[in-house]
Amino acid sequence: MGPSGSGKTSLLDVLASRTSLTVDGEVWLTGVPRTQQLNRYRYVQQEDALIGSLTVRETLLFAAKLGQTSSHQDAIAWRVEDVIVRLGLSRQRDTKIGTPLQKGLSGGQKRRVSVGEKLVATGEGEERIVLFLDEVTSGLDAVAAYEVVSRVKEFAVQSGIIVVASIHQPSTATFMLFDSVLLLSAGKQIYFGATAGVTEYFGRCGLVIPNNYNPAEFLLEITNTDFLEMKDDVEMQERKVTVARLSEASLNDTDDLDSTGRSQFRQSLSSIVLTYRQSNILFHRSFIKARRDILAYGVRIVMYLCLALLMGTVWLRLSATQYSIQAFINALFFGAAFMSFMAVAYIPSFLEDHATFTKERHEEMYGPLAFLIANILVGAPFLLMIALLFSVVMYWMTGYLSTATAFFRFVMWLFLDLIAAESLVVLISSIVPIFVAALALTAFTNALWMAVAGYLVAPGILNKFWYYTFYWIDYQRYVFEGMLFNEVESREYLCPMINGSCSSCMYTAHENADGTCVIDGKDVLIAGGYGGNHTGLWVGLEVALAVGMRLLTYLWYINTHRRRPSRKG
Repeated sequence: MGPSGSGKTSLLDVLASRTSLTVDGEVWLTGVPRTQQLNRYRYVQQEDALIGSLTVRETLLFAAKLGQTSSHQDAIAWRVEDVIVRLGLSRQRDTKIGTPLQKGLSGGQKRRVSVGEKLVATGEGEERIVLFLDEVTSGLDAVAAYEVVSRVKEFAVQSGIIVVASIHQPSTATFMLFDSVLLLSAGKQIYFGATAGVTEYFGRCGLVIPNNYNPAEFLLEITNTDFLEMKDDVEMQERKVTVARLSEASLNDTDDLDSTGRSQFRQSLSSIVLTYRQSNILFHRSFIKARRDILAYGVRIVMYLCLALLMGTVWLRLSATQYSIQAFINALFFGAAFMSFMAVAYIPSFLEDHATFTKERHEEMYGPLAFLIANILVGAPFLLMIALLFSVVMYWMTGYLSTATAFFRFVMWLFLDLIAAESLVVLISSIVPIFVAALALTAFTNALWMAVAGYLVAPGILNKFWYYTFYWIDYQRYVFEGMLFNEVESREYLCPMINGSCSSCMYTAHENADGTCVIDGKDVLIAGGYGGNHTGLWVGLEVALAVGMRLLTYLWYINTHRRRPSRKG
């Protein structure tokens, strides 16, 4: 306990190995440095990282399946129901957590669900677990805070787990629920010992806690140094001296420390073999979220259908004449580029998944490979559906090549385009998990791909720097060229014969037997500098770029989300 900025969260992060800071010293568990063993712990952070489209029961059920070694479904279901009742969430059992578009739980109820996730994931057995709770009562009123802490303590006693909680300003009843208290001020220890011994200890130090006064509030008043500048010089100096004296006395007065609590804490975390959750559990959870997440797929489907209607009416029934050639090419580029660009709508949904993964990865529930595999397996069918719906609406309205082969190739290219675009979203949002920043970077990258895709500037005259760099790793380029050859290569376009000659046509043309001038699609492609048809190669490169971006995401996660042990500084 301590005022804001006293070091509560930092201390919990060090104990739970969740910090990248250089630590002077080591954390010892059961007489062994923590760096030499794997440890079991659960951590409830200050911000609730929950999947908004899941219900309370589903959230706790998946947490139980991921965190427990037991696979007995009845036991897991019973444990989940028990925690729901204990935390006072019975009426919200089937209520969704809530998303920006769907109202759900209140802030205090979400806090209780976050605690419940860790309680159901503690499992049963001989291994003892430490449950870290950072600001566990944040967002709760005094009554709810007491009920949550009392339920957690009851659960801890029954399950044999250790709870280490940071708390800001508890009521007297809540404060007395804790066995021991570590009081911090500006990163320094002021008191560490039994909660019941607080009044006697500070009385011996000359600081008598008044009767009928909340001891927690009294301690925070003593240790809060944030507003000393607003006090007069005498009061400011007295407070500084008091804090310094208490800190020195706490470090030297070992008789007042709760040796039982220390010993209990040293023996609390036990070694386990690193376990990964079953892939079907993660896939099942991701599928439920994707099916219900209106923002991730519902809104995107509407967006893409609106774009399809827009394109179908703007490029309505283009005729196979030379005057429509450029319009056809424009439609292909516009469709491919904006289908890719609109993938930014997936960013909010992925950031929610990313926050959940980060939380669960710290507790070694599963690794980034399973997370990314589940993400692509769940997302691919939805993207295929989007590509198919878009094509069904727009393709025939525009007047593209009316063969089944051409149509399904068009769907294939759109699908690959969306797969690559979503892979880009996942990569950027993983590296920069801030909505505005991820949105800006993804939009900029898509704009870059549009500029160097070979349409706005033909490949033959594209600046050498862009041509030999980003042009070759531009997934939009391969989609555009694939669509272009699919549509143009096998078509013929009519142009008017003037004075018995075809020389006035916009492209190289030849005269048919019926006396009409015809432009061969291959000549259009040659005039545009697009070279030959390498559909197989383009498909391979498109897949390789999508896989490459997923691989970069995986490597990023491996590098940034590995457990960082405490080390000498």
